Amino acid sequence: MSLRRTAALIICLTFSGLFAVLYAISSSNLRAGFSTLEREEVEEEITRAGRVLHGETEALEATVADWAMWDDTYRFARDRDADYLRGNINFQSLSTIHADLILIYDAAGSLVLGRTVQAADQKLLPVSRALSDKVAATRLVARPGKNGNVVSGMLIEGGTVWLLAACPILTSTREGPPHGVLVMGRRLDADNIAGLSELIMLRLGVVDLQQPGLSPRFGDIAASIGRTGRHAVVPDGEKSIQGFALLRDLAGRPGILLSVAMPRRIFAQERIVQRNNVMFLLTIGLAFGLAMMLLVERRILSRVSSLRGQIKHLGEDTAGEGRTFVAGNDEIADLSKAINAMLAALDQAHGRYAMATRAAKVGVWELWKESGAFYIDPHFLALLDYNAEGMRPELDAWLAHVHPEDRERVREELAAWTKGDVDEYVGEQRMSARDGTVHWILVRGRAVRDASGRATRFVGTNTDVTELKQAEENIRKLTGALLKAQEIERARIARDLHDNVAQDLSAAKIACQTLLDGTALPSPAVRDRLTGFTALLSRAIRSVRELSYGLRPPDLEYLGLVQALERLCDDFSRQAAMGVDFVSSGLEGVSVPQDVAINLYRVAQEALANVRRHAGARHVSVRLVESYPRLILRVKDDGKGFNVAEGLDRAGRDRRMGLAGMRERVGLFGGTLRIASQPGQGCLVVAEVVYVEERQHGNEADTDR
Repeated sequence: MSLRRTAALIICLTFSGLFAVLYAISSSNLRAGFSTLEREEVEEEITRAGRVLHGETEALEATVADWAMWDDTYRFARDRDADYLRGNINFQSLSTIHADLILIYDAAGSLVLGRTVQAADQKLLPVSRALSDKVAATRLVARPGKNGNVVSGMLIEGGTVWLLAACPILTSTREGPPHGVLVMGRRLDADNIAGLSELIMLRLGVVDLQQPGLSPRFGDIAASIGRTGRHAVVPDGEKSIQGFALLRDLAGRPGILLSVAMPRRIFAQERIVQRNNVMFLLTIGLAFGLAMMLLVERRILSRVSSLRGQIKHLGEDTAGEGRTFVAGNDEIADLSKAINAMLAALDQAHGRYAMATRAAKVGVWELWKESGAFYIDPHFLALLDYNAEGMRPELDAWLAHVHPEDRERVREELAAWTKGDVDEYVGEQRMSARDGTVHWILVRGRAVRDASGRATRFVGTNTDVTELKQAEENIRKLTGALLKAQEIERARIARDLHDNVAQDLSAAKIACQTLLDGTALPSPAVRDRLTGFTALLSRAIRSVRELSYGLRPPDLEYLGLVQALERLCDDFSRQAAMGVDFVSSGLEGVSVPQDVAINLYRVAQEALANVRRHAGARHVSVRLVESYPRLILRVKDDGKGFNVAEGLDRAGRDRRMGLAGMRERVGLFGGTLRIASQPGQGCLVVAEVVYVEERQHGNEADTDR
């Protein structure tokens, strides 16, 4: 993704985030404010509806109080005057005062008169026994007001909601005693509710909370009002909203829910304000985003783009003399200056790197596994007088300059390494320079792996070690000459010891043995001393002969390497009191050159000496195997073993040259010396040397080996 797209995306995301936050805050505040206003409006209307209902109750109370103070009512309660019934208790009279129920109880609480209005037939009907008994059980009759005070309340019977008012029956002068209680009531039926709705211009409703099968919704609303003590406000969709007030009956139980339904005018206003708020925020946000984008483009993006183009041009500049420039005095200009400083430092480091590679004759390389692309350091190619531009970036182009005798070997080694799981590679190869000279190259490589552990590319170095190889060859030749001179000197000393010293000692021994011949018997003391001297000469003769054999074993020269090693093992077993077995294989008909034989013999001799001095072993096995074109000597003991790295380090500190001498002797013939040991597991010494094979049986083909 480009920087411009990234900047545009960041600005868009920032604007979107700010818009979301501002919209959430403003929307929440607006919603809360309008919800409060809407609730207050609904509560005000439900309160107004309650006041209207209360006004109906007050009107009913006034009517009851008026009728209860009539002298006619008082006489009827006392004397049961029939004229009172004919003149006052009729449909016309009760309709005039909007009364749907009239009950008169005597002082004992017994029903004297009970009538209900049937508006459809415009007549009065006797009141039901259930209704009269239920009214008699309320405080309207059981505990009437004193001194003419009116008591009112609500009663539900048979699914009908009644507004009731009661007053003690007294004379017009409020004289007593009371002769009973007058109760009047109005139904809260659909017609009366419709009339109240028209009166207050609201849609009222009444829900009987004591009816069977009440909807759980109204039960939850009543419970909520009972807990909070406030009116309930319940939205009924987006068009209307309802307010509920809880009214209790004369027994104090929840009686009805008085509801008010009204259009959601405030909610509609909220939606309009919310839409305007969104449009306002979008307009401000778009203006802000465009202004910010223009500012970022002018102050940052255009300058960064210019710097990017200059840097891209620098990558194409092979001369390495280009520099960047960005006007201004800010971070981008500082970045341009820093890039110029890095370029200068890079030029300087590149020059030093070129001098270092020329001086050390080292170059880096890189091989990509998937594509096969190959990179070689141009400075290293210059050491071989090749031009990097003329060489294809492929491994085969590099292998084409490898010496023909090494090419396939190197190709197979690299193929096996790049396909395997080994991280490091070390190898040597010869390469032909442009002038035809041969250079020895030491190649080191390491695999670079991805997060899954799979090798993706290989990097390493090429080092020209031709001079080192020449020095090693000179050292090898010098070492060989020294060892050869050593063996010649040892042979001369051995001959002198055998031909001169041993002969002289033998003559002295014979002289001692014949010293007393023809003379009188000497004393026992003289004879014992002469016998001891003769024994001393015998031991000296044996020591001289053993020393002469050790310096130049005649078996090696006259009988060959196998017999010489067998004799060495027998002598070692006898002298060290240790079991030694020797086995040779594949050397029938093989003539081992004398210089190879003597050096391999010395390696075995030194290995056995080390076993005797350090191993504490009980048994040693010596194996000599011919595996064309190599001779392999293995010396294995069952001794205490040792840590090889620590042992070699300790031998170097103590200046013990046994192992170093063995390695030098093997190295004279292009061989290797390996030592394998662990504490408690014995030790194994393996020497491999290349010999010049001369077969006496020409019918043995190489394929037979």
